[in-house]
Amino acid sequence: MIEGSASVAKARFRERLTGFLRFLRARQFPVGVGAEVDLAAATESIDVLDRSQLRAACSATLAKSPEELRYLEMAFDRFWGARDATLELPWTGGETVALAPARRPRPARERPPSGTPTDAPPPVVIPLGTYSASAPSSGHPLAPVDAREVRQLRRGARRFRRENATRAGRRDARANRGVVDLRETVRRSLHHGGEWIELARRRPRPARAEFVVLWDVSGSMREHDDRFFALVHALESLSRRGRVFAFSTRVQEVTEDVRRYGYVRAAAIVGRRIERADGGTRIGPSLHEFAARYGGRLNDRTTIVILSDGWDLGETEEVAYELALLRRRVHRVVWVTPYTRRPGFRPEVGALRAAAGEIDQLLGPEDFESRWPLRPFRA
Repeated sequence: MIEGSASVAKARFRERLTGFLRFLRARQFPVGVGAEVDLAAATESIDVLDRSQLRAACSATLAKSPEELRYLEMAFDRFWGARDATLELPWTGGETVALAPARRPRPARERPPSGTPTDAPPPVVIPLGTYSASAPSSGHPLAPVDAREVRQLRRGARRFRRENATRAGRRDARANRGVVDLRETVRRSLHHGGEWIELARRRPRPARAEFVVLWDVSGSMREHDDRFFALVHALESLSRRGRVFAFSTRVQEVTEDVRRYGYVRAAAIVGRRIERADGGTRIGPSLHEFAARYGGRLNDRTTIVILSDGWDLGETEEVAYELALLRRRVHRVVWVTPYTRRPGFRPEVGALRAAAGEIDQLLGPEDFESRWPLRPFRA
């Protein structure tokens, strides 16, 4: 008997709740099907005989703005509190007169009579930026170069890798020392009546190179940044063990950003990450910082590639000293400058002149784009 009366009470409440929703829709109040389902689910978790809980459930599920909340509370009190349940004020989509005071009208601007001069225009205020040490870096924008030039640089990078290969590949080559080549030894013994007089040996042929690229991103290199980054990306893509560092007054590694993405996307990401350097570069201190932080990973198979114009604000003697220390630990040092192919060029710029004795090759981007062999450098 008790269960039957409970089910009847629940059915009456649902009918009453449906009437409330119909009451709102009749006054153009927006009540969607989703909100109706949410309200029905909310009433299962509250005491529907408690007016405050029912009002809170309706407000939480049906109102989507402060204006709708005010109107909904007024409609709830009128429907559930009064027997006649009349509400003559329809929903207009905004605050009604009964819910919020009217705004004061703006005073009308008086127009001057025709023929009279108007007031002077307001002064133009130009905000001036100031330096802040905590401000984020403005970046170092890089624009992708032509696809044809990128292909030429990649071909040159492959030739450069073959010339600087120090790591063993999959193929073997004849050598004076190494593993005995049984097949070649037997073939040679046929010339001596089957006697093994000479043992043929073989060793893995060098086919892979390990590059460490030090890329100058100072202000003097700005007009060459786009072209040099294409070369940086080409060199890194050909060396699994390669690493890339950008430097000006400090050293910043960008290997993962260059390696992870294709050329166009890598240019955008690296351009946002590396810091803008408009003042200049300090090659000597940068080489010292690089050796202190990353020198432990250098070995006699590593080729260091420095991309810089050689302009330096520091002591040139320090450049020669730091580069000499690095030269003892690596396989080769290659310097790439944007002015190598210019008529009358000679390596007489401060840092480049001081480091000439420690350089194995002095190249330019044009050497990678051409099909000629890369020439060694003679100081």
